[in-house]
Amino acid sequence: MNKNLMFFYFFGFILVAQISLAQSKNEIGVEEVQVTESFIPIVPEANKFSELPLLRDTIKVSKNVYYSPINKRFETQLKLDPINSAKIKGEPLSKLYQTYIYGGLGNTSLPYSKIFYSSDRNKSLSYGLALGYVESYAKVKSVFDQEKKVSAASRKTDFAAFVKKDFHSGIFNANISRQGNIFQAYGYDLDLVSNEIFTQEYWGYSTLRLSFIRNNLDRNKLSYSAKIFAYDLNEQTENSISLILSGRKIVGLNSFNLDFGLDYILNNHSRKYVFDDKLSKELILLLSPSVKRKIFGGNLNVGFKLNAMDNRGSTNSNYAIFPNVNYNYIFSENNLSAQIGVRGGLDKNSYYSLSQRNPFILNALKTDGGSLNLVNTQTKYDFFIGIDSYLGAEINSFLQFSYARVHNMPFFELDDNSTYSNKFLVIYDNVNHFSLNSEIDWAMNKNSKFSLKLDYHNYDLDSLIDYAYKPTIISKLGFLYNIGDKIIPEIELVCFVDRSTVEDSGWSNSPVLNDIVDIDFTLEYKYNTIFSAYFELKNLIGNYQIWENYPVLGPQVFFGLSYRL
Repeated sequence: MNKNLMFFYFFGFILVAQISLAQSKNEIGVEEVQVTESFIPIVPEANKFSELPLLRDTIKVSKNVYYSPINKRFETQLKLDPINSAKIKGEPLSKLYQTYIYGGLGNTSLPYSKIFYSSDRNKSLSYGLALGYVESYAKVKSVFDQEKKVSAASRKTDFAAFVKKDFHSGIFNANISRQGNIFQAYGYDLDLVSNEIFTQEYWGYSTLRLSFIRNNLDRNKLSYSAKIFAYDLNEQTENSISLILSGRKIVGLNSFNLDFGLDYILNNHSRKYVFDDKLSKELILLLSPSVKRKIFGGNLNVGFKLNAMDNRGSTNSNYAIFPNVNYNYIFSENNLSAQIGVRGGLDKNSYYSLSQRNPFILNALKTDGGSLNLVNTQTKYDFFIGIDSYLGAEINSFLQFSYARVHNMPFFELDDNSTYSNKFLVIYDNVNHFSLNSEIDWAMNKNSKFSLKLDYHNYDLDSLIDYAYKPTIISKLGFLYNIGDKIIPEIELVCFVDRSTVEDSGWSNSPVLNDIVDIDFTLEYKYNTIFSAYFELKNLIGNYQIWENYPVLGPQVFFGLSYRL
């Protein structure tokens, strides 16, 4: 311990002596200095420790981050069929044929002829003409006496002409037509008719259609159209004129539409018809605004229809509003789309429209013993949902469900009080109507086509206990095959199931009707692009009544030729 203490004293003595010596050497003295020029300080160039100095602090520094997409193929399970290259045979055409002549004969028709004529292709003006004539001498077995036959002869004439003119301000269309049909109302008891001329029926339809359409490509301008439709039935038995004015304006993403319509129906006051003054005319006005726009990947249309009606036999005007709303969503362009909405409207029931559905209705002649009760049909609402789809492999399909509330739906019923008990009257009832409509078209290959149509209907009536002529199931099956573009056979099978709800007609005004199952067959032979031959078979099965006491014509055979000029 003494040695350590002595070492400590010795070290302290040396430290004090060193400090004292340093102070003596650094002592500031007095010195004289002579300045010969001004003093200019110079700062030497600094040397950087680093080009990117690092700041160390507690402050958070935000960094700029950049993103960019990386292209990568997304693998799906969808396999699209390649589109086959188009093949145009015989192009360019050395001649455009303006005239088409078609004629022939059959076991129930002689002669049968059609002529079509159209102008050359022209962007500014086009026009055409069509003529047709067919006469039949068919006979069928009477439903009242199977041992006897009655005449089911008929004669039909057709005439139509059209013209289309493209002006700078719009497109003008005009069409005039005349259809005449003279036939035997052969559903009578032979004991009641002494001469077939008393059961001869006639319907003649004359129509005129005019339209002018202006579609502006400029979104800032108004698009509009005006359409006129007029008809005459049986040389002033019934006349009608209709006018529809439409306008469309696009504002932003919205398309605004407005339709105004006028229908005026009047009946002739000739003494040979049984029209009362109160039933001679009817006026219907229509106002229908709507707006359309794209939303959520689809097209939405919202609107309504307002009808004002001056009904037959009434001095008061009635009003009705019908919905017009639908949404069309496109899942895949040209492949899959769906529609949903609610619609409604007014259907005019006139001699013109009803006679085309059933030619054996009362025709308002005094010799028929009565006239029809004409009441318009109102579809209060019709909810629907449907799908259009392309299934690949050239298969297109359509499916739609519908549920509608219909007021005054027409039903046909045989009028035993008509002169020869062979004419039909029209009765009406309110109905809840459910329907399913479906279609499939399949181009199996470039030479064959297959089509199927299947419809289902269910009618829930308010008042009527039973009804007829509205089948529950309607089906059509067709197949076509093209053999070398020379021979083209086509077959069609039609089915109408549950055509009547009556099981025993002993207590009902509606008849018991058999289901319809029938086959039509057509064979075409193309000799060249100018000349062709046709062979047709119709009603190969037959053995059913289209209307009560009106059996269908038996198998019909027809042979015809066509020629192009």
